[in-house]
Amino acid sequence: MTTQLDERQYYTFTNYPLIFMNCYWGKHKYNVENIIIENRNKFVEKYDISSNKDTRNMSQKTKKKCFIFHDECYNKIEPPKNIHIPCFKWDAGMDRDHIEYWSIKGTRNKSFIAVFRQRKEDCTHYVILAHGYIEVPPIYATDQTTYIKIIHPDTL
Repeated sequence: MTTQLDERQYYTFTNYPLIFMNCYWGKHKYNVENIIIENRNKFVEKYDISSNKDTRNMSQKTKKKCFIFHDECYNKIEPPKNIHIPCFKWDAGMDRDHIEYWSIKGTRNKSFIAVFRQRKEDCTHYVILAHGYIEVPPIYATDQTTYIKIIHPDTL
C-alpha cells in the first residue's frame, strides 16, 4: 500500500481533477493512499460520473430516497409522510460520514449517485443495504466501508 506524501490536494492525484476538485474529499492534503485514488478513478469510469451534484434545491421526495430510516433496533422503516425538510439530516440517525452526490452523464443532472462512508457494523450494514445502497471498493479510506445508491428520476 503506497501513500502519497505531498502538499497537493487529493483531487490533483486523480485522472479527473475537475470532477473531484469541489468535493470534501478532494480538498484534503497529505497521506492519500494510491488505492483510494485508483478507486476514485474507477468510480468515475464505471458509473459515468459527470460532476459533483448541487443538492441545495433537491426536493423532499428526492431526499427521502437518499436517507436511511430505521427503528431503535436498526430495522428498516419507511420515512414518515409528514417529515419536513429541516428534519432531514445527512446522517439520518446513523454515523454516515461525508456524504457526496454525483451526477451521471447524459441525464441532465437528474440521475445521480449518493455516496457515503461508514465503519462497517452488522447492525447498520444490513439496514443500509435494505435501503438500496450497495457496498463498493473504498473511495475515502481503506478502513471504512463505502456505500452508494443510484437514484434515477423514474424511481423518485
